[in-house]
Amino acid sequence: MNTPNIPEQHASDDFDVELENAKENPVRAAARWVVGLADAALGGDGTDVMGATAVVRRKDNDAEILRVTGNNIDEAEGLIALIRSDLEQLSRDEFLAEWGGKDNAEPVG
Repeated sequence: MNTPNIPEQHASDDFDVELENAKENPVRAAARWVVGLADAALGGDGTDVMGATAVVRRKDNDAEILRVTGNNIDEAEGLIALIRSDLEQLSRDEFLAEWGGKDNAEPVG
């Protein structure tokens, strides 16, 4: 008996990732602000101390699946690249298991 060729589903079919500003408590935000001022005083642009978060959301309803905050923008951009790669290579369930994401809805399609 022949089984029809079913295209392989990847997590990228259901999810997307974007970079957002980190949501931090006031103490941590103040500490970043002070470090940013010191960095700027020494000639830097202050972006190395800005917190950023990689946020994975469902494509169909924009529900948040995963939030990973990097220590700075460069680290968060690296997380985005890694997450995008996994979204393209892993199935929906594999991605959720690998990253510890929570999706309480049924798969799209």
